[in-house]
This record gives sequence, structure tokens and C-alpha cells, in this order.
Amino acid sequence: MIKKFVSIAAAAMFALAAAPAHAGLVYIGTYPGNDNASGNNNGMNNDIHDEILAYNGDTSVDYLAKINLCETDEDECQPNGQFPENGAVSASLFSLVMDDDFEGTVNFDLTGTGFGLEYVALKAGNEFALFYWDMNPLVGMFSFDVGTYIDAGLSHISFYGGDAPSEVPLPAAAWLMIAGLGGLGFAGRRKAA
Repeated sequence: MIKKFVSIAAAAMFALAAAPAHAGLVYIGTYPGNDNASGNNNGMNNDIHDEILAYNGDTSVDYLAKINLCETDEDECQPNGQFPENGAVSASLFSLVMDDDFEGTVNFDLTGTGFGLEYVALKAGNEFALFYWDMNPLVGMFSFDVGTYIDAGLSHISFYGGDAPSEVPLPAAAWLMIAGLGGLGFAGRRKAA
């Protein structure tokens, strides 16, 4: 009985270990330049896109949206000191909360847009810090500290993405797991006899 439990537990551990790892937002680097995303070929003719292309040759990236920081007395500035700018999706799908030290958190929900988040650029001064999200998620959250990457105050955050990831059919995965465990149980029983 204990041998069965150990073999089933070992099989479950192996199945979990074989699953892909998810590192979340991965820092690529800090680069000089700009991202003239608004009114410039859908954001694709800029230094950020050049670095994305140099990073992994990805040409299928779309400019999704941007959150600009602004003075609250400016006409288009919202009371929270932000001016959202739409791209392929509405900037309202991204929510930024930040303190005076340029440390903050971004929440996003791209469900139903057909896009997943792939790249994030923190623009400050004449540089930008570029990040890659390894799993192209539809929904998520990340935190940042601009001072870790750039010695200047944050100007804006730009979001880039690609096609949304396909859904994983969980019922099929459940049947596969049950069949695998049943097969292990049958093999263990057969060996014992």
C-alpha cells in the first residue's frame, strides 16, 4: 500500500516538475532612446521596438497602450496625475498606482482583447528600461522601482503585446491525469500479483 502511494506521489511530483516555469516580468536592459508611440506607425518605428527586435527578432509586437505621468493642472491630466493613451487597446485596461519615489504597481486585464502582454517599457529621462513577460498573460500584476534601472523620474510606461495565448482545455488535462494515475495503479497492482 505504501509503495503504491509513493509511486503515485512520485508520478504527481514528476508531472508538476515537467510543467513550464513562469518567471513573470524579466528585465532585458536599460537603453538610450525614446518611444514615439503616439502617431508613429502604431508605435513600431521607435527605439523600443528596435530593442524588442534585437532581443528576440519578434516582429509581431503591437503597441497596446501608454500611461503618461502629468501635472494635475494640465488639461488632459486626470486627478491621479496620469494621462492614459490608447493604442491597440484601451489604456483603461491598465491601472497604475505609484508613490513619490517612482515605485509602483501596475494591474492589467486584457481579457477579450485578443492580446496578451509581452513587453513593458519604463521611460525616464533619455532612457528606458525594457522588460519581457515570458508567458504573454491576459491578466496580471507587476511592481517596479524606476530607480533600480534609471536615475531619473518616470515619464511614462508603454505596453506592448502580441496575440493572446490559447486557452488550456482543463477538462482534457484532468482526464489525462486520471488516466495516468489509473495506469500507474494498474501497473503497480499487476506487478504485485
